[in-house]
Amino acid sequence: MKRNILFCLLGILSLLWCACADPKLDPNKPVYVTIETTMGDVTVRLYDETPLHRDNFIRLCQSGEYEGVLFHRVIQDFVAQGGDLTSKAHEPGALYGEDGGGYTIPAEILPQYFNKRGALIDAKESDDVNPERASAGTQFCFVQGRVYKDEEFAERENRLNEIRRKWLYYRFRDRLQKENPELANPAREDELHIEASILLEDTLAELGPIVIPEERREVYRTIGGVPHLDGSVTIFGEVVEGLDVVERMTQVKTDAHDRPLQDILIKSTKVFQK
Repeated sequence: MKRNILFCLLGILSLLWCACADPKLDPNKPVYVTIETTMGDVTVRLYDETPLHRDNFIRLCQSGEYEGVLFHRVIQDFVAQGGDLTSKAHEPGALYGEDGGGYTIPAEILPQYFNKRGALIDAKESDDVNPERASAGTQFCFVQGRVYKDEEFAERENRLNEIRRKWLYYRFRDRLQKENPELANPAREDELHIEASILLEDTLAELGPIVIPEERREVYRTIGGVPHLDGSVTIFGEVVEGLDVVERMTQVKTDAHDRPLQDILIKSTKVFQK
């Protein structure tokens, strides 16, 4: 879904960063963040069930890291993406989105959360180079999406199943090469492909096809979202105020790389509880 993002450090380092969340926050109360942008304020509630992403986002917001950062990629009926700290330079015409802070966060993909309109999700490298689906340390997206008709869900399910198929294939390749490093030799590519494909087909036969549940379909029919991202991204919060701001963000004119022609930037972030 996202642009290629280069990372230098292992995902385990993100655990050290996440440990820096404010100890004064009440663990029994939900955490909210208001992101003041040049197009208006967006307030999100962070999910306690994704503590690594929650605490990382809290740290970044409390430290002021996002001040001056751009929403460098916006796509109508899809997402508004920001968090590349190098975008503070605001260089005209620059292609941002390659920087994720130099670290990743282990995936926290949970079945109870899906990509409804207003979901706060991660950004990451593609499955072929990131089969563990680790998140970029500093980047995030607001889901805007659109509403869907009943006749569109079959195609969405087909896409979900194809995404899962490719991801499992890359995961099996990665696992096999870790178990037997000699399989990384280009001369043994055919062997690696065959072994990964066998594991893939056996697993898919056991799992069966993905079907979008009716209760989730109803949300996509009425509120909207991006159903083909379900199960492949970490969802760590949701917009509770400012959905209209997200809507306006994704409707601005952009260049060929989806960067807004007029910069949308983060002015400040405020972490609070209520």
